[in-house]
Amino acid sequence: MVMERLILAGILFISFVLAWRFIPKAKARDAFILFLSIQFFSWPIGLFVVEMKWIEYPVQLFPNDNKDYRSSLYFEFFLFPITAILFNLYYPSSKRIISKLLYYLLIAGFFTGIEVLLERFTSLVQYNIWRWYWSYFSVMLILFLSHRYYEWFKRGLR
Repeated sequence: MVMERLILAGILFISFVLAWRFIPKAKARDAFILFLSIQFFSWPIGLFVVEMKWIEYPVQLFPNDNKDYRSSLYFEFFLFPITAILFNLYYPSSKRIISKLLYYLLIAGFFTGIEVLLERFTSLVQYNIWRWYWSYFSVMLILFLSHRYYEWFKRGLR
């Protein structure tokens, strides 16, 4: 249980460092808009999956975190949004379609890989009915939707 809580604290720390280091100050407004749009898509999906008991997050950083909100605050409000923000800010727009597809596959694979490792080796994530490929698909979908929204948002600013 101590190891799991250290991992969660590490996720918070890494999320803040990634945000501080890789989100340029000039793109702070874009990052905030991306954060909100990612939450718009990911929060209901994550909450639905947890409420249906397809996936569980038994250990939280603070003992009473699961009392009212059983989803993972650390994955859904820190690690995934930061990953998705960086995905959008550094998206290879000028590259060929194969590069863009590989970019999607690698980022979704990175996040899903972390979840699978945590599910196998810790008590942080517990798949009941859920499978890793559903996470992979939902991450890809949320990345796609957030990117489409971000492109639309940027177009409106020109």
